Amino acid sequence: MVFSVTDNPNTFVIRPSEKQGNDIMFKSLFLGAVCASLSVDIAFAQSRDLPGRQLDVITAPTGTTTLPGFTEPFNISPVKGIFWDERCASVEFTFNTNQGANEGTPDRIDPNVLANVVQRGLNRWNRIPTSYIEMNVTNRTDLGNRPRIGGDFINEVTFITVPGFDLFAESPSTALLEDTDFITGEDLDGDGDADVYDPVLEGQNICTDIDNDGDIEFPAGYYQAGTILDNDVQFSSTEIWELIPTGTDAVDVDALTMHEFGHSHGLNHSPVNQISSGNGSGATMFPFINAQDPNSELAIRTLHIDEIAASSQLYPEGQGTEPITQLQTGDVAFSDAFAIVTGSVTDVAGTPIAGAAVSAIRNSDRAVSSLTYSGQTVVFQNQSNGSLLFSPPPESFVNGNFELAVPINNTYEFAIEALDGQPVAAGRVSLHALIGEAAGQTSFTSERWDSRESAFEITPDASETLAIGVTDISGVDFVLNEEIEQSNAGSDLALTVVAGGASSIRYIEHFDRQEVRDHLAAGDVPFAGSVLTFVLAESTETFEFSRGALAIGNFRQNGTPRIRQLIGTVENILAEDFSDTSISFTSPASLRNQIDDAFDQFPTAELFFILDIDNIETAPTGLPIGFVVEDRSNSGTSFVSVDNGPIVPIDNTWVMELRYVNDGRPVPPRFLD
Repeated sequence: MVFSVTDNPNTFVIRPSEKQGNDIMFKSLFLGAVCASLSVDIAFAQSRDLPGRQLDVITAPTGTTTLPGFTEPFNISPVKGIFWDERCASVEFTFNTNQGANEGTPDRIDPNVLANVVQRGLNRWNRIPTSYIEMNVTNRTDLGNRPRIGGDFINEVTFITVPGFDLFAESPSTALLEDTDFITGEDLDGDGDADVYDPVLEGQNICTDIDNDGDIEFPAGYYQAGTILDNDVQFSSTEIWELIPTGTDAVDVDALTMHEFGHSHGLNHSPVNQISSGNGSGATMFPFINAQDPNSELAIRTLHIDEIAASSQLYPEGQGTEPITQLQTGDVAFSDAFAIVTGSVTDVAGTPIAGAAVSAIRNSDRAVSSLTYSGQTVVFQNQSNGSLLFSPPPESFVNGNFELAVPINNTYEFAIEALDGQPVAAGRVSLHALIGEAAGQTSFTSERWDSRESAFEITPDASETLAIGVTDISGVDFVLNEEIEQSNAGSDLALTVVAGGASSIRYIEHFDRQEVRDHLAAGDVPFAGSVLTFVLAESTETFEFSRGALAIGNFRQNGTPRIRQLIGTVENILAEDFSDTSISFTSPASLRNQIDDAFDQFPTAELFFILDIDNIETAPTGLPIGFVVEDRSNSGTSFVSVDNGPIVPIDNTWVMELRYVNDGRPVPPRFLD
């Protein structure tokens, strides 16, 4: 029997451009997620292996294989999620009262006050009626002026961290590497004290401090690989903390508690940073927090249905054998509230995709109701030197499947999104997703599902509605769209802030006439445009583009564009928060003809992509709510008009692109002349 701990800290800071002499900085730091080490059978048959929403790690080897290009055999090390065993699902935490927050300052917060806030957050998780797991601060003890100790079977909550700790907080777990039988009297952590007791002799069968020595003991018996044995939550001892969000650099203890104890459940991050068309708040498990936006911090205190569904799917009320899993007063059976939607994500060749974010979007209010990630993976261990590697598909990719818990009695659309860093990168989610990223699987564009899925859809944003009742649904299978992108942007991103007081703005991007003609001659059909957008000034708000369109025009002698005609106009486009906002043009085939006609009729005609925002809203910060991201390539293809004023060039390049699909049909002769 082996267990281990793996930490996965990271930090991310976003600096918008400096405008009008102001250095505008919004704190947007990673909320630490930590994985544990464990093992799994290669068949992935164990009921707790729901890799989509679980923290996961590379496991102990379970078999051997050979790989292309190698002569020596490799051990197979699957990747599996972590979880609390039913016997351990009433998790007892010890709060270290040795130190509070903001020590040595007038704003010191007493440890007992902090413990009360932590318990208040835990109560919100505990009140999920369809999830049986419970977490409580059962002990308040002075454990000494030292950072947490992992793997000591004390589930510690502390505001003491090691020098150089640069996260707000993190939640490291310790979990089994392999299926194991715990034997009465066994010393699991090697400290000379027995950690396993006889449940028959003691008359109880739960993980608890049976001998009152301060750490948790385990009832003897069988435990699956992936069982969490120890979890600690540590809050930075150098960060400034507050109990009520004020919009300063101080961080709300309550908000961070909610997030970190989601990791304590075994849950990974969510990319949901815009819940619906009218609610720009992010899910509690979104990995960034804007500490200068009180409303954003307050929103994190409330669990999103995304977290409720994820916790419930991992710990389904009414579906276990231990007493804690049985229905009690106030509980709701998981199967009475959620149905399971299953499917897969593959590419045109049928290759499984690991780490695609799959979401259910409620039709009534366009809200993301639940989310998971696709795919299961393995890595390979060199038998001679112990090194680990992944192999491109198909070897490391077991499947591209997903299981999504969706609230019943509603209708939904289903969508997929790549973990491409906008708004969340694969490295902030799971090892499954990281392996998918290493294999180049995070470069696809978002799309919605319908039963006519193919790799050559000119309407990938067209969707099919499914009514979800108590019956599980299968066959929601996505095929990544094979798209061709035309873009002038690079990768060195910045943010552009609209001039203060502006009420409207038009973004314009020019696409080279000859390059467009080459696409048309190759049979490429322009079906959509996209732009990278950011909602930052008020992160609980949303904003819309009034319209998006392709346009025919030409250049004046001074080098600025003259717009002659709008084509393919789309109205009222909800902007995504730090992600690509897609603008699907109507009648792409007809649009292709219009572009070709204009080019034939006017030798100087050029193609432009235009986005308008009317009635710009201003956030309490004094900045416009919506930002359009640019890069620093300075290519001379990007222009802007403010308040219907003159069209002027910008120093950099809008991250605006055209998207084409080529389904292999013969190219009409008109495009070949």
